[in-house]
Amino acid sequence: MVDESYKSSGVDLAFSDNLTEKILSIVGKNNELEDLGFFSSSLKIDNNIAVSGSVDGVGTKSKIFKYFGNYSNLGHDIVNHCVNDILPSGAKPFMFLDYLAFSEIEEEKILDVVRGISEACKGLGCILAGGETAQMPDIYKKDDLEVVGFILGIVEKSKIPKINTIKEGDILIGIPSNGLHTNGYSLVRKIFNFESNNKEIDIIVPGTNYSLGEMLTKPHRNYYHLLWESLDKFKSIAHITGGGIGENVSRSIPDNVKAEIDIKSWEIPKLFGYIKDRGGVSLEEMFKVFNMGIGMVIISDPEYIDIALNTDKDSKIIGKIFNRGNNEKKVNIVGI
Repeated sequence: MVDESYKSSGVDLAFSDNLTEKILSIVGKNNELEDLGFFSSSLKIDNNIAVSGSVDGVGTKSKIFKYFGNYSNLGHDIVNHCVNDILPSGAKPFMFLDYLAFSEIEEEKILDVVRGISEACKGLGCILAGGETAQMPDIYKKDDLEVVGFILGIVEKSKIPKINTIKEGDILIGIPSNGLHTNGYSLVRKIFNFESNNKEIDIIVPGTNYSLGEMLTKPHRNYYHLLWESLDKFKSIAHITGGGIGENVSRSIPDNVKAEIDIKSWEIPKLFGYIKDRGGVSLEEMFKVFNMGIGMVIISDPEYIDIALNTDKDSKIIGKIFNRGNNEKKVNIVGI
C-alpha cells in the first residue's frame, strides 16, 4: 500500500500557505481591512453599514460528477461554501455571482449547476445577480468544469466576532459536517483513481448504507440557518475548510490563547476512515486535508454552551481554550 499525501496528489499545502502570506502582504498595501486573511474580509461603508465579501470554488470536486451525481449539487456546494465563509464575520448574504469555466461539456450540466445556485440563493433570501461563463479549450479538458462563486453580505454589528474577548476557559463546540464538503478531492481522486476504474464510485462505504459516489457528491452543508439567530451569543466561529480543523480554528482565536481539541470527543464518520485505509494516509495528514466530520466550530463562553449545543442535535463539546505560552502552537489536536 502506498502512503498517500495531499502533496502526492498535486496539492502542496506548505506552498499554498507561503503563497497566501505573500499575496496578503501585497493586497494589504492596497487597503486597511483589519480582517484581511480571515474567512472573508469586511469593509466599513459608513458608521452604520459594513459589507463582507468572499470568493471561492468547488475545486476538483466537480470531476467526480463526470461519473456520478446531480450537477445541481455543485451549485449548492459553491453557494453554501461562500455563505459559510462570510458567516464568521457576522454577515448576512445578500448578493451572489458565479463564474463557470469549461472547454466542452453538455449544456444541460451547466444549466443544472445554475439551477442549484439559484435554489440555494433563494433559500437564503440572497440575490443571484448574474455571473460569467467562459469556454476555454486550451485550459480545460473535455467535461472539466470550474465552478467559482463570489458573495457579498451585510455585516450586523451585534454579530461581529468578539475574538479579542476569547480567554482561558472558553469552550469549543463542533457542528458536524455531512462529508468532505469541498476539500480534499484531489487526494481522494488519486487514491480511488476513478479515471481508470469508475466502478469504485459504486462501492458501498464500509459501515454505511451509501455508495462512495453518494457520499462524495453530497452538497457542502450550509450553517447559516443553524447559527444566525444565536450568532451574537458566541465569541467566534471557524468554518472548517482547506487546512482542516487546526488551521481554521487558529485564525479564529487571538494569539495569546491556544485551543486543545480532543479527537475522541466526536465520532469520525466512516467515510474518512475508508479514505485513510484505502490510501494509507496518516491520521495527521487526514486532519490537515479534511474536516474529519466537523464543519463549523463555535468558540463560546461557558455561559452559552447550551445554546451552542442546541444549534444541531449532533453538536459536541470538542475542546477548550487555554492561555498560550511562548512557542506553543495555537491549536493542539489531542489524539493524533
